[in-house]
Amino acid sequence: MQRKKRTEKIILGLSSAHHDGAACIVKGGKILAAIECERLTKRKKDDLKSSNVRETINYVLEAVGMELNDIDYLALSGSPHTLHKNEVQWSDNVYNLGLRGWMIAHHLAHNAAAYYTSPFDTAITLSVDSSSGFPHLYYENSSICVGDGNTIESIDTPSIPYGVFYQRVCEYLGIGPTLHKVGTLMGLAPYGKSIDNMHFDLEDQHEVTNLIEKDFSSAVRIAATAQKDLEQRLLDLVRQLPSDSKNLCLSGGTFLNCPANSLILKESGFNNIHHFPGCGDSGIGIGAALFAAHCICDQPRHQYKPHEICYLGKEYKQEREIDYEYVARRIADGAIVAWMNGRSEFGPRALGNRSLLADPRDQHNRDRLNHVIKQREWYRPFAPIVLEESYQEWFDFDVPSPFMLYTAQVKRPQEIPAITHVDGSSRFQTVTKEGNIHIYKLIKEFEKITGVPILINTSLNGKGQPILETPADGREFFNDVPIDMAIIHGEILER
Repeated sequence: MQRKKRTEKIILGLSSAHHDGAACIVKGGKILAAIECERLTKRKKDDLKSSNVRETINYVLEAVGMELNDIDYLALSGSPHTLHKNEVQWSDNVYNLGLRGWMIAHHLAHNAAAYYTSPFDTAITLSVDSSSGFPHLYYENSSICVGDGNTIESIDTPSIPYGVFYQRVCEYLGIGPTLHKVGTLMGLAPYGKSIDNMHFDLEDQHEVTNLIEKDFSSAVRIAATAQKDLEQRLLDLVRQLPSDSKNLCLSGGTFLNCPANSLILKESGFNNIHHFPGCGDSGIGIGAALFAAHCICDQPRHQYKPHEICYLGKEYKQEREIDYEYVARRIADGAIVAWMNGRSEFGPRALGNRSLLADPRDQHNRDRLNHVIKQREWYRPFAPIVLEESYQEWFDFDVPSPFMLYTAQVKRPQEIPAITHVDGSSRFQTVTKEGNIHIYKLIKEFEKITGVPILINTSLNGKGQPILETPADGREFFNDVPIDMAIIHGEILER
């Protein structure tokens, strides 16, 4: 592949699979902005299509103060059956944008997103997602790559349909066939005890049932067994990766599974592991843009801090200064607060800028959030957001978790029951003053009042909705949903 002369190139990246459409801007090898189109169209897991592609692109252009004619190249990645392994294809006038650029193979883009956002000069990378990977429906569902400096190359694309398997178990239990429901299975699994010596046939296509309602005790045993099976299979896979590098990068929607990630971190043998927070298919546009920037255009790599790869939305006008102490007192008194401040998160997890916040000491808050506000299953857990300097006092874990991708045992569950799952675990997020000044100050004030440096943090959305994006979205949510208070870029709404 012929490299382009190194000058500061501006690249528009697009995720153009059949779901999770997204756009991003990369300049000089650095990610400047990104957005998932679902945040704009209000349709969960929406894909890029002629009706919304301009809206999505215009969002990221506006976020960085550019116009379409400022773009040097387009880079996009689509469905895994389009290109394979190391394939890169030159494309002209994609989506009738009048731009030239490259189409990057799906899993190569997944791996590129993880590798180029990592701090590593060399690394083994692995992507696994839920693409149809059964032999009779085969196309790529995984890829193993080697990253070295500015280059990354796929060395293997094994057929490992673990993501599809997990999705099929969801269907069998009656959780639902859609991709965004797999997290429900992860939340259900701790209610059951796994069945020893039971392994699932990954090719078995079970009928859709309603087992959860018919026989909950059986359903949770199957969920627990499926979760344990997935964890062990992924760990075995990682242990078989080439051992030349002690650095590992992970991407693909399967690595949104927090218990599996935690097991890999503890037992894989790799010294350093990096997760890309937008590791689902919305992130392949970022991966394609970074591949084009570094591997083709030879742009210098950027050493990202965690907040630089998760808070990628546009800046909105800050209406007024936030009274952090007042908001913290309202939360300590039982209020559930819609919190919309700073640039929106990229990826499926709310990381403190588009969040519903509540007191973790009150078990009632969990029930109220599930039943009344989120209108979802009673057994779904809620995650905590904790000050990074304090997380080891409360969670049994050795490294920070800025992207909410790990599960840890809670050390003091009786003090924070609303975020402690039935098995004593919690999917926690750590936050620093540098990474997110607004949520940091709020938690600090809550700690002064209660002695607890933790808040319940769940995504700011209603039933079946994507995470909210705009101030107008936040005001509409406050009017429609029975929450107590909303902070929207400093604007206070309360009942």
